[in-house]
Amino acid sequence: MAWLSVGMTSRLAAVFLASSLFLPIAAAAADLKIAILDVERVRRTASAVKAIHSQLGQQVDAYRAATQKEEQDIRSAQEELASKRTVLSPEAYAEERRKLEEQLVGAQGRVQERRQALERVNAEAMQQVQGVLESIVAEIASDQHLTLILRKDQVVFLSPDLEITDQVLQRLDRALPTVRVSDPGR
Repeated sequence: MAWLSVGMTSRLAAVFLASSLFLPIAAAAADLKIAILDVERVRRTASAVKAIHSQLGQQVDAYRAATQKEEQDIRSAQEELASKRTVLSPEAYAEERRKLEEQLVGAQGRVQERRQALERVNAEAMQQVQGVLESIVAEIASDQHLTLILRKDQVVFLSPDLEITDQVLQRLDRALPTVRVSDPGR
């Protein structure tokens, strides 16, 4: 070793150290089995998710009809009050107007409550789907000895044979073909 210079010895030591650090990483990478899952496609196309959207659509339609009727009733009351303006005393007119404004504020509050109720039942239903989805992904990972599953929207390039989305969708549709959305009025 006397013939090696100090600089060369340091470089050899650095190369040896670097290679010894990367060997475990390379060995782990060789054992790495990766799959890709298109979570957004699952959330768009799963039967249970479509059932949730359908049920919520029906509830939105019912709420919209009730809101439109309430709006029409308030408009009619406003028109009636406007026609009575010359007949009522200023105090009586102000009192009627105040009552009408309270009705309007109440209607706006009900619209807000309905929106929040719809959001709540949607979140509850989607949580059921998420729970089943997670267990299916864990099953597939175990069955196929996967060590890493990445979201498709986080991947720059992938080989189509790495994608497990179709398998996940098939199992999800079998396990949970529909979800009953709870009544948002409860």
